[in-house]
Amino acid sequence: MKTLMHKRGNLLRGNQRVLTVSLLLATLAACQKNVTQPKVDDAALNQEVSTKATGNLIWQDNAEGSSLFSTMVTVQTATTYGITASTNEVFQGTKSARFELRDTDPENHSGTRSEIAFPTPTTNNFWYSYALYMPSAEYKDESADEVISQWHGGGGITPAISMRVSNGHLYIRTPDNAKTDLGAIEKDKWHTYVYHIIHSSGSDGLIEIWKDGQKLMTRNGPSMYAITGTFHLPNWKMGIYKSDWNGTGTTTTNLRVLYFDDIRYGSASATYNDMLPIGNATTTPPVTTQPPPVTTPPTTPTTNTSISVTSFNLVNAATEKEVKAITSGSTISLSSLSLKTANVRAVTSGTIANVKFELSGAQSKTSTDAAAPFALMGDDGNGNYFYGNWNPPALGTYTLKATPYDAKGVPGVSKTITFTFSK
Repeated sequence: MKTLMHKRGNLLRGNQRVLTVSLLLATLAACQKNVTQPKVDDAALNQEVSTKATGNLIWQDNAEGSSLFSTMVTVQTATTYGITASTNEVFQGTKSARFELRDTDPENHSGTRSEIAFPTPTTNNFWYSYALYMPSAEYKDESADEVISQWHGGGGITPAISMRVSNGHLYIRTPDNAKTDLGAIEKDKWHTYVYHIIHSSGSDGLIEIWKDGQKLMTRNGPSMYAITGTFHLPNWKMGIYKSDWNGTGTTTTNLRVLYFDDIRYGSASATYNDMLPIGNATTTPPVTTQPPPVTTPPTTPTTNTSISVTSFNLVNAATEKEVKAITSGSTISLSSLSLKTANVRAVTSGTIANVKFELSGAQSKTSTDAAAPFALMGDDGNGNYFYGNWNPPALGTYTLKATPYDAKGVPGVSKTITFTFSK
């Protein structure tokens, strides 16, 4: 059983490595990647690195160099064993990247994870791929899932797209919170995965997935959350993230080990054949495919009058019950309502993608909630309201504005009220 001492929140032992290859810098600039110019480490310049960029590949790492993940990515692990080069299981060459996570590992980057994270992009059409080996002895089946790839657009909520493993099956979770079973993963054997994603909150979004040369999914439609508030274009993360192990959480297993090899990150002009990992004894047939043409979306209106915030309800976060409607000019007595932890829900009309809240006054907060119920302090989507720093709310007068957005990021009709908390 873990104790809180095992978790030191946001303990960061993985350091972002410097970019040492001039070709990679040129490629990143050409692809308009949002990457900060690094400081040059003279020692790193003398290392044999395993990363490279060539042709339609923005980045590739085959784990063969002496410096693993030495360019572009941020390494997110709290342990020395979390991400290492290994000769135990190899897809191509002589080494692979071994990712290990234990339920006693300290948290880092706000979770129990061993992952690498790519920079936030400035364009929306990319290819991704890797070879994956799941050892049966160190990756036993259980129902509690974990993420092995995710495309995270911020906003403080679940990533728009995440590849998850549960009971030995691969699942994909999409922006509508649907989980699609992509089939069983055969363990103790290498498999290749290729992804092509056009990240969009509209109908022009696209998700394509291949496993071992066979197409598993073609999904048209929204593939990201609308860019409002703290949401941004999704950046790719891969490795192991198990939210059930956050804090002092445990499950029926206590160890996860995965091997990745020949990891590739491709531009919009890449093809399946560019991205397919090539192993020492690869028999996977190539697939000839081209990404669909990128079209300019039609001009969207500045306001979507079919969606609106119509009113606000006060929520008792301790009981998960709505207490009363809040109208402009209301004075709310905390003691008369026996209210200690509080939240506010926006009542909406129309098909809403997310609601942006702007609170000012005795306390200030700006937040975006991307799933109903739309609440100022957030919620878990299952009737459990959060309360943030309203424990209890500070006494005084507040102004609250809530603005709804559709799936294309177009704002609807907002509503603003002023109210006061008293004893």
